[in-house]
Amino acid sequence: MESRLKPTFDEELKPGADDLLVFVDDTGHETFAGNQGFYGLGGCVVLGAGYAHLKESWRAVRKAINDDPDLPLHASEFERKAENFAVLSEFFLDPSFVRIAATTTKAISLPPGMDPCVPVMGQLQKEIAFVAAALPCKIVWIIVESSQPADAIVRACFSQLTPINGISPGPVENSLMPKSSNEPGLEVADFIVSAASSQVQRRLRGQKGQAPDFNDVFCRLPALGCRYREISHVAIDENGLVSVNGVALAP
Repeated sequence: MESRLKPTFDEELKPGADDLLVFVDDTGHETFAGNQGFYGLGGCVVLGAGYAHLKESWRAVRKAINDDPDLPLHASEFERKAENFAVLSEFFLDPSFVRIAATTTKAISLPPGMDPCVPVMGQLQKEIAFVAAALPCKIVWIIVESSQPADAIVRACFSQLTPINGISPGPVENSLMPKSSNEPGLEVADFIVSAASSQVQRRLRGQKGQAPDFNDVFCRLPALGCRYREISHVAIDENGLVSVNGVALAP
Protein backbone atom coordinates (compact mmCIF):
# COMPACT_ATOMS: atom_id res chain seq x y z
CA MET A 1 0.00 0.00 0.00
CA GLU A 2 1.85 3.08 -1.24
CA SER A 3 1.06 6.03 1.04
CA ARG A 4 1.89 9.72 0.94
CA LEU A 5 0.40 12.94 2.27
CA LYS A 6 -0.69 15.54 -0.27
CA PRO A 7 -1.43 19.21 0.42
CA THR A 8 -4.80 20.32 1.74
CA PHE A 9 -7.66 19.03 -0.41
CA ASP A 10 -9.95 21.98 -1.08
CA GLU A 11 -11.52 20.97 -4.37
CA GLU A 12 -14.86 19.30 -5.07
CA LEU A 13 -14.61 15.55 -4.72
CA LYS A 14 -15.22 13.73 -7.99
CA PRO A 15 -14.45 10.09 -7.24
CA GLY A 16 -14.45 7.31 -9.76
CA ALA A 17 -16.92 4.49 -9.19
CA ASP A 18 -14.14 2.15 -8.02
CA ASP A 19 -12.30 4.67 -5.87
CA LEU A 20 -12.47 3.97 -2.14
CA LEU A 21 -13.15 7.10 -0.10
CA VAL A 22 -12.10 7.15 3.55
CA PHE A 23 -13.16 10.22 5.53
CA VAL A 24 -11.36 10.61 8.86
CA ASP A 25 -11.84 12.89 11.88
CA ASP A 26 -10.25 12.91 15.32
CA THR A 27 -11.39 13.11 18.93
CA GLY A 28 -9.71 13.96 22.22
CA HIS A 29 -6.14 15.26 22.19
CA GLU A 30 -3.18 13.62 20.46
CA THR A 31 -0.89 14.29 23.48
CA PHE A 32 -3.59 13.94 26.20
CA ALA A 33 -3.30 17.64 27.07
CA GLY A 34 -5.43 19.15 29.81
CA ASN A 35 -8.29 16.90 30.84
CA GLN A 36 -8.30 15.00 27.53
CA GLY A 37 -7.24 11.55 28.69
CA PHE A 38 -8.01 9.87 25.37
CA TYR A 39 -7.35 10.20 21.65
CA GLY A 40 -8.93 8.61 18.61
CA LEU A 41 -9.37 8.63 14.86
CA GLY A 42 -12.39 7.33 13.01
CA GLY A 43 -14.57 7.73 10.01
CA CYS A 44 -16.55 6.25 7.18
CA VAL A 45 -15.46 4.23 4.17
CA VAL A 46 -17.49 4.18 0.96
CA LEU A 47 -16.90 3.30 -2.67
CA GLY A 48 -17.13 6.19 -5.12
CA ALA A 49 -20.13 4.47 -6.72
CA GLY A 50 -22.02 4.76 -3.44
CA TYR A 51 -20.98 8.24 -2.37
CA ALA A 52 -23.86 10.04 -4.11
CA HIS A 53 -26.30 7.91 -2.10
CA LEU A 54 -24.45 8.71 1.15
CA LYS A 55 -24.47 12.43 0.38
CA GLU A 56 -28.20 12.47 -0.36
CA SER A 57 -28.96 10.44 2.76
CA TRP A 58 -26.92 12.88 4.84
CA ARG A 59 -28.68 15.85 3.25
CA ALA A 60 -31.94 14.28 4.43
CA VAL A 61 -30.49 14.07 7.95
CA ARG A 62 -29.48 17.74 7.78
CA LYS A 63 -32.99 18.62 6.60
CA ALA A 64 -34.63 16.69 9.42
CA ILE A 65 -32.38 18.14 12.13
CA ASN A 66 -31.46 21.60 10.78
CA ASP A 67 -34.49 22.15 8.54
CA ASP A 68 -31.97 22.87 5.77
CA PRO A 69 -30.18 20.19 3.69
CA ASP A 70 -27.28 22.57 2.99
CA LEU A 71 -26.62 23.62 6.60
CA PRO A 72 -23.62 21.78 8.09
CA LEU A 73 -24.26 19.33 10.91
CA HIS A 74 -21.67 18.51 13.56
CA ALA A 75 -21.76 16.09 16.49
CA SER A 76 -20.77 18.71 19.09
CA GLU A 77 -23.29 21.33 17.96
CA PHE A 78 -26.68 19.78 17.08
CA GLU A 79 -29.66 20.05 19.44
CA ARG A 80 -29.62 16.99 21.67
CA LYS A 81 -33.26 15.93 21.70
CA ALA A 82 -34.92 12.57 21.17
CA GLU A 83 -36.21 13.36 17.67
CA ASN A 84 -32.72 14.21 16.42
CA PHE A 85 -31.17 11.11 17.95
CA ALA A 86 -33.88 9.03 16.27
CA VAL A 87 -33.00 10.53 12.87
CA LEU A 88 -29.32 9.72 13.37
CA SER A 89 -30.12 6.24 14.66
CA GLU A 90 -32.09 5.47 11.50
CA PHE A 91 -29.32 6.87 9.29
CA PHE A 92 -26.71 4.61 10.88
CA LEU A 93 -28.74 1.50 10.01
CA ASP A 94 -27.62 2.06 6.41
CA PRO A 95 -25.14 -0.73 5.53
CA SER A 96 -23.84 1.02 2.38
CA PHE A 97 -20.81 2.47 4.17
CA VAL A 98 -18.28 1.03 6.62
CA ARG A 99 -17.51 2.68 9.94
CA ILE A 100 -14.01 2.43 11.43
CA ALA A 101 -12.33 3.85 14.53
CA ALA A 102 -9.28 3.41 16.74
CA THR A 103 -8.85 4.99 20.16
CA THR A 104 -6.42 4.95 23.06
CA THR A 105 -6.00 6.52 26.50
CA LYS A 106 -3.17 8.09 28.44
CA ALA A 107 -2.73 4.71 30.18
CA ILE A 108 -1.38 3.21 26.93
CA SER A 109 1.96 1.39 27.11
CA LEU A 110 4.19 2.64 24.28
CA PRO A 111 7.76 2.03 23.11
CA PRO A 112 10.08 4.92 24.06
CA GLY A 113 9.73 7.94 21.78
CA MET A 114 6.53 6.80 20.04
CA ASP A 115 3.75 9.38 19.82
CA PRO A 116 0.28 7.99 20.72
CA CYS A 117 -0.95 9.22 17.34
CA VAL A 118 1.27 6.69 15.56
CA PRO A 119 -0.37 3.41 16.72
CA VAL A 120 -3.84 4.96 16.50
CA MET A 121 -3.23 5.98 12.90
CA GLY A 122 -1.50 2.69 12.20
CA GLN A 123 -4.49 0.73 13.52
CA LEU A 124 -6.82 2.85 11.44
CA GLN A 125 -4.66 2.09 8.41
CA LYS A 126 -5.03 -1.64 9.16
CA GLU A 127 -8.81 -1.27 9.25
CA ILE A 128 -8.74 0.61 5.94
CA ALA A 129 -6.58 -2.12 4.42
CA PHE A 130 -9.04 -4.76 5.64
CA VAL A 131 -11.94 -2.93 3.98
CA ALA A 132 -9.92 -2.31 0.80
CA ALA A 133 -9.28 -6.04 0.52
CA ALA A 134 -13.01 -6.74 0.78
CA LEU A 135 -14.00 -3.95 -1.64
CA PRO A 136 -11.51 -4.11 -4.52
CA CYS A 137 -10.66 -0.62 -5.71
CA LYS A 138 -8.17 1.21 -7.91
CA ILE A 139 -7.16 3.91 -5.45
CA VAL A 140 -7.82 4.69 -1.79
CA TRP A 141 -8.42 8.30 -0.82
CA ILE A 142 -7.81 8.95 2.89
CA ILE A 143 -9.28 12.40 3.55
CA VAL A 144 -8.55 13.75 7.02
CA GLU A 145 -10.32 16.79 8.44
CA SER A 146 -7.76 19.54 8.83
CA SER A 147 -7.21 20.86 12.36
CA GLN A 148 -4.57 23.55 12.62
CA PRO A 149 -3.18 22.51 16.05
CA ALA A 150 -2.97 18.83 15.08
CA ASP A 151 -1.97 19.03 11.40
CA ALA A 152 1.79 18.97 12.07
CA ILE A 153 1.47 15.88 14.29
CA VAL A 154 -0.82 14.14 11.78
CA ARG A 155 1.71 14.80 9.01
CA ALA A 156 4.52 13.45 11.17
CA CYS A 157 2.53 10.32 11.99
CA PHE A 158 1.80 9.70 8.32
CA SER A 159 5.54 9.79 7.68
CA GLN A 160 6.15 7.15 10.40
CA LEU A 161 3.62 4.63 9.08
CA THR A 162 5.04 1.48 7.57
CA PRO A 163 3.56 0.29 4.24
CA ILE A 164 1.03 -2.53 4.32
CA ASN A 165 1.97 -4.75 1.41
CA GLY A 166 -0.17 -7.32 -0.35
CA ILE A 167 -3.50 -6.05 1.01
CA SER A 168 -4.63 -3.19 -1.19
CA PRO A 169 -3.94 -3.48 -4.94
CA GLY A 170 -3.75 0.25 -5.57
CA PRO A 171 -2.01 3.34 -4.22
CA VAL A 172 -3.20 5.46 -1.33
CA GLU A 173 -3.57 9.24 -1.44
CA ASN A 174 -3.62 10.97 1.95
CA SER A 175 -5.07 14.47 2.00
CA LEU A 176 -6.20 17.12 4.46
CA MET A 177 -9.55 18.83 3.92
CA PRO A 178 -10.78 21.90 5.82
CA LYS A 179 -13.88 21.64 7.99
CA SER A 180 -15.26 24.64 6.06
CA SER A 181 -15.67 22.39 3.01
CA ASN A 182 -18.87 21.04 4.63
CA GLU A 183 -18.17 17.72 2.91
CA PRO A 184 -20.90 15.21 3.90
CA GLY A 185 -18.38 12.39 4.27
CA LEU A 186 -16.42 14.37 6.84
CA GLU A 187 -19.60 15.18 8.76
CA VAL A 188 -20.52 11.48 8.90
CA ALA A 189 -16.96 10.76 10.06
CA ASP A 190 -17.44 13.37 12.79
CA PHE A 191 -20.45 11.48 14.20
CA ILE A 192 -18.65 8.14 13.93
CA VAL A 193 -15.58 9.29 15.85
CA SER A 194 -17.87 11.04 18.35
CA ALA A 195 -19.50 7.67 19.03
CA ALA A 196 -16.05 6.11 19.53
CA SER A 197 -15.26 8.97 21.92
CA SER A 198 -18.43 8.27 23.91
CA GLN A 199 -17.41 4.64 24.28
CA VAL A 200 -13.81 5.19 25.37
CA GLN A 201 -14.90 7.88 27.84
CA ARG A 202 -17.59 5.56 29.20
CA ARG A 203 -14.92 2.93 29.87
CA LEU A 204 -12.65 5.51 31.51
CA ARG A 205 -15.49 6.30 33.93
CA GLY A 206 -15.69 2.61 34.81
CA GLN A 207 -19.09 2.09 33.21
CA LYS A 208 -19.94 -1.19 31.52
CA GLY A 209 -21.85 -1.80 28.31
CA GLN A 210 -22.12 0.35 25.20
CA ALA A 211 -22.69 4.08 24.98
CA PRO A 212 -26.03 4.70 23.18
CA ASP A 213 -24.49 6.45 20.16
CA PHE A 214 -21.70 3.84 19.96
CA ASN A 215 -24.35 1.13 19.91
CA ASP A 216 -26.23 2.90 17.10
CA VAL A 217 -23.11 3.43 14.98
CA PHE A 218 -21.09 0.25 15.55
CA CYS A 219 -23.21 -2.51 17.09
CA ARG A 220 -26.29 -3.09 14.93
CA LEU A 221 -24.70 -4.21 11.65
CA PRO A 222 -22.36 -7.11 10.79
CA ALA A 223 -18.89 -6.74 12.31
CA LEU A 224 -17.28 -6.74 8.86
CA GLY A 225 -18.67 -3.24 8.36
CA CYS A 226 -18.06 -1.94 11.89
CA ARG A 227 -14.38 -1.92 12.84
CA TYR A 228 -13.32 -0.56 16.24
CA ARG A 229 -10.32 -1.07 18.52
CA GLU A 230 -9.17 0.61 21.72
CA ILE A 231 -5.37 0.27 21.91
CA SER A 232 -3.85 -0.43 25.32
CA HIS A 233 -0.35 -1.76 24.55
CA VAL A 234 2.15 -1.34 21.71
CA ALA A 235 5.43 -3.24 21.45
CA ILE A 236 8.26 -3.59 18.93
CA ASP A 237 10.17 -6.88 18.75
CA GLU A 238 13.83 -7.43 17.88
CA ASN A 239 12.95 -7.61 14.18
CA GLY A 240 11.23 -4.23 14.24
CA LEU A 241 7.72 -5.71 13.97
CA VAL A 242 5.03 -3.76 15.79
CA SER A 243 2.30 -5.50 17.77
CA VAL A 244 -0.85 -3.77 19.03
CA ASN A 245 -3.15 -5.10 21.74
CA GLY A 246 -6.51 -3.87 23.00
CA VAL A 247 -10.26 -4.32 23.00
CA ALA A 248 -11.80 -4.83 19.57
CA LEU A 249 -15.26 -5.42 18.13
CA ALA A 250 -13.78 -7.74 15.52
CA PRO A 251 -10.42 -9.52 15.11
